[in-house]
Amino acid sequence: MSIKITREEKEHRQLGLIIEVDDARFQQEMQKAARKVANQYKIPGFRKGKAPYNIILRHFGVGALVEEFVDDLGQEMYKTAIEQEGIEPYGIGSMNDIEMEPLRYHVTVPLIPEVKLGDYRGLRVEETSVELDEAEVQARIDQILEREAGYSDVERPSQYGDLMNVDVRAVVLDADGNESETVVMDETDWDITPDEENPMEPAGFDAALLGMVPGDEKTFEIDWPEASPSMYAGEKVRFQVVLHSNQAYVKPELTDELAQSVGPDFETADELIARIRENLQEELSESAEDEFLGSILDQLVEMSEIDFPPAAVEMQLDQMMQTTDYRFRQMGIQGLDAFLEMTNQTAEAYREEQREEAEKVLRRNLVLSEIAIAEKVTATDEEIEEQVGEMFGDLDEDATEEQIEARQRLVEMMKEGSSRLSIVERIVTDKTFELVKAIARGEEIPEPVDADESEAVEGETPEAVAEVEVVAENEAAPEAAADEPVAEVKE
Repeated sequence: MSIKITREEKEHRQLGLIIEVDDARFQQEMQKAARKVANQYKIPGFRKGKAPYNIILRHFGVGALVEEFVDDLGQEMYKTAIEQEGIEPYGIGSMNDIEMEPLRYHVTVPLIPEVKLGDYRGLRVEETSVELDEAEVQARIDQILEREAGYSDVERPSQYGDLMNVDVRAVVLDADGNESETVVMDETDWDITPDEENPMEPAGFDAALLGMVPGDEKTFEIDWPEASPSMYAGEKVRFQVVLHSNQAYVKPELTDELAQSVGPDFETADELIARIRENLQEELSESAEDEFLGSILDQLVEMSEIDFPPAAVEMQLDQMMQTTDYRFRQMGIQGLDAFLEMTNQTAEAYREEQREEAEKVLRRNLVLSEIAIAEKVTATDEEIEEQVGEMFGDLDEDATEEQIEARQRLVEMMKEGSSRLSIVERIVTDKTFELVKAIARGEEIPEPVDADESEAVEGETPEAVAEVEVVAENEAAPEAAADEPVAEVKE
């Protein structure tokens, strides 16, 4: 079916289409809609489904009949227009307007982003040297010691910060200094910690607990401050305290025995410290490598001309929201919606907060994807096999034949279909990362050559890789499902 289409070039990789429905097709749809309406509603003077077209049209009006088919017909016209014009949409089109007499659909189609790379092979970026700070090592050691720390009985006089188990009775005194019937406090077996910076009321109570040893009994009087909001403000109160036990917070020393309790890999404290240094150095190196790569990506974006449709940002936002939802579920939170409810945020506001980051990620992805194409980066069968093997790990030595066969089936399944595409995408991404880092370091990089047919993965030739979006920080947005609309109404 050939339809009349008018193209309107728009900015930012968008194409406007005016799709006109010919009168014959319009009348056909109107007749179908009239039959449908006649079968659904009773028209006075006619049995259900038996009213003639002109009566139905007069009774319900053109607009009501058009509403019965306008959306479905619009989807059909859009698909036909895309095929007829040979257009390759980047995502779902948007239906902007619908005209009547004749019926015309106004649609905006997002086109594939366009990237013009700068002189990326001439890019040089200085790496930041990393140096291990011994204070960080000590901080990690202190964290371990803190986990092993606790309260232990001491016989010395009590101090601020001690955990004291006491009986306390406090009574308001009358004008003659005798105890009245007003009991302020009567606690037994009470755990209390005197605090110099944040003392309890009344002022002076914490200080009065100092210097006691288990078995001591102490009586003291305190004038409750006049300015206190307490009901005992301005009263003199007598306290009687009995100390049953006193414990101090003790942090142990790092010994070989303590190191052994941390994990079976450590025999001595020196071995534990060495591992801490090793882990810290690795973290610092990874952080520096991330900063190095981030700087490269930013400069690659800066030197390139990048144009993309607004829909591309929305697709990236969709993927970021999905990824965040998945990560929350891994953390035991019931998805992004639950998090937003807990933090009193709306999905719309949260999405808008991510927009700037989404555009940054998108620009990086597009540039890296273009470099992967220019450098003919591909994934080989061996690399896919290795990647799948790393995902599943090694089987136990005592694995049964059934377990071995089950694992092999999983491996083969991962090497096909969408799973394969995801694996290829990750391999191409990692290889492109390493390539741009090597370029930025000034290493000699051979000119790209077409992959040898015997080594290139079937279906993953350089041309095929051009369709695999390289992912810098988030997975690429998935293609629209087959049953999703190819064009959506723009509110």
